Amino acid sequence: MSQKTGLVLCIHLTDTVAQLYSPLQTQEPMAVSAWSLRGDTLRIECKSIGFKTVLTRNGDGWQGYWKQGIMKENISFLPADTLYQLRRPQTPVPPYRFVEETITADYTDSQGNAVHLEGTLSVPRGSASRYPCLVLVSGSGQQNRDEEIMQHKPFLVLADYLASRGIAVLRYDDRGVGASTGSLDSADTRLFAEDAEAMLRAVRKNKHVDKKRLGIGGHSEGGAIAPMVAAGNKDVRFVVMLAGQGCTGLDVMVQQNEALFRSRGVSERLCAVRCDCMRELMRLPHSSTVKDYQRVIQNGIEGLTKEEADSIELKKGMAYALKQQLDTRWMRCFLALDPAEYLSKVKCPLLALNGTKDCQVVAEPNLARVREFCPTADCRAMAGLNHLFQHSATGDAAEYMLIEETFAPEAMKVVADWILGLTF
Repeated sequence: MSQKTGLVLCIHLTDTVAQLYSPLQTQEPMAVSAWSLRGDTLRIECKSIGFKTVLTRNGDGWQGYWKQGIMKENISFLPADTLYQLRRPQTPVPPYRFVEETITADYTDSQGNAVHLEGTLSVPRGSASRYPCLVLVSGSGQQNRDEEIMQHKPFLVLADYLASRGIAVLRYDDRGVGASTGSLDSADTRLFAEDAEAMLRAVRKNKHVDKKRLGIGGHSEGGAIAPMVAAGNKDVRFVVMLAGQGCTGLDVMVQQNEALFRSRGVSERLCAVRCDCMRELMRLPHSSTVKDYQRVIQNGIEGLTKEEADSIELKKGMAYALKQQLDTRWMRCFLALDPAEYLSKVKCPLLALNGTKDCQVVAEPNLARVREFCPTADCRAMAGLNHLFQHSATGDAAEYMLIEETFAPEAMKVVADWILGLTF
């Protein structure tokens, strides 16, 4: 396992064969182009993916490094009888505690693109004719309706739990994923909010949904989208923000950088250097060149040793990649996004949950700003939970796939209790 990223690899070694597996991606071996075992040193290379590793025997295991492209990290292997597999004990299996219905929406977005969205409405197995309903909006990146990440399916787990409490849930594939279609060329958070509102309109017509108890919620970016929709739509009767931002996108990114590097043991001084540099990079105008990015990085790490600069992952050679990352339409929109514009207009009940170990949307400053601009909001910091609402040691993203828990039961209970406790 990679000690930094949490990458899981498996090696099957005999006297004549070396096979390398990445079990999180496929159960088939990768094509090994060359390997050698000389004394206590094992070398494996996969030219097709630019991968190589050099390992030294350490007791029953092996330790060393793996390199792929510009990435180089330490890794350790321990003996195992079978190929590594992730356990996801919370993932529900049929028969579910709900009945499934397909919900679709076809509309033309504000950019003139034809969009088809498709999702699953989970209707509780009960005697009621209509149920409170929560529309779930996924986080950043293209997600399927379960918001699947590293074999975790948090939206499916949450939908199953809420159904057991008598709450219907609509979860849907993002445009361009699964059964949903739509242009992504110029998509940004505001366009994804249009998608969410289209699905809200579609599910509102369903015979099992109580229109007076229809709400919208989301995780991460979806947690920012939920109040955006609610601010201008009276059909939204409640909002649930799960690890949603209260601060501007730029501030969230700076906070994220500080939290992630602190979780890795980087000193406050070097964290401040990283944050100051990233803030300046994110403020560069669209017309900036790679040289402008190089200049900011060079000024930021001036006076640091190579080891110090490496510890905060800043070097001039990263300028092109950072420009590519920070100069996309989505990122430009996200950095400029200020939830205050929408939170102040939300008139319905709002629940905001953030984990105290969240290194991506830091709980304290973001919850404080939600309270500031939506004073009636119920804001809660969930102790020990990370960005995915898992119980976590550090909150670093490298832990996500190694944690078996998908969604902390106490967080799901808070959501259900709060929704069922609302009066309209």
